[in-house]
Amino acid sequence: MNKFLLTSTIVAVAITTSATAYAYNQNYPTYGYYPYNQNDYNNQAYQEFNNNANQNLYKFSVGVDFVLGDVSYADNSFDVLSPLVASGLPEEYYSANSNNFDSSPNIVNINAGFRPFRYLGFELFYQQSLSNKEVKYQEHYSGDYRYSEGEYDIDYKTYGLDAIGFLPIFSRMDLLATIGVAQYDIDGNVKLTAYRNNSSNEWRSNSKSISDSKTALRYGAGFQIWLDSEKRTALRATYRFVDIGGDYVEDISEFAIGLRRYF
Repeated sequence: MNKFLLTSTIVAVAITTSATAYAYNQNYPTYGYYPYNQNDYNNQAYQEFNNNANQNLYKFSVGVDFVLGDVSYADNSFDVLSPLVASGLPEEYYSANSNNFDSSPNIVNINAGFRPFRYLGFELFYQQSLSNKEVKYQEHYSGDYRYSEGEYDIDYKTYGLDAIGFLPIFSRMDLLATIGVAQYDIDGNVKLTAYRNNSSNEWRSNSKSISDSKTALRYGAGFQIWLDSEKRTALRATYRFVDIGGDYVEDISEFAIGLRRYF
């Protein structure tokens, strides 16, 4: 009887041990006396990977860009009354042309972003050009102490929304593709000023203003490089093309470089 009980106990232990050993795999550890399910491990590993991949994904950002524009103007002429002609004499006009406006304006862009997904985000932006005054014309009459200068001034204001696609290619670098819609308000002014002897002694002036106000699509591509391991600060470079199709401005290419701070 004792032999039978001893034999039964040994057999039972052997069966239990063999069953446990069969389920054991060093890559899939067991918990207590229950075998670990490989599907449970795969699901857990995927979840951990997903959590790790998104643990540094900050959703909100603010940024600033310096933008160098390349503007294509329409060949559009308009007349400005010359200030050199004295009262009572036949009027004379200076033929101004939109091509004389600055074609490489410097622009500042400020923006705020929201990135709800790893591969897609959005940015609201506002752009304002810096001073772009240029003297393109001078005129004087022989033997006359008066002379006239033509000053071209162009001003850009832009605001809108960009959708941005992110494609991580290295641990600290993403490729970017953008498409957006923006309102472009472009105001130009040509001012002819007559001076006596020198530019500090203004006599009189005439001016002519032009404007283009268009809602346009803009397309772009670029990249960003993370400057820290937490992925909170990024250096970004982007090229965008905008088809304005206005009376004076045909299209604009924008080359932007700036910083983003995520939180």
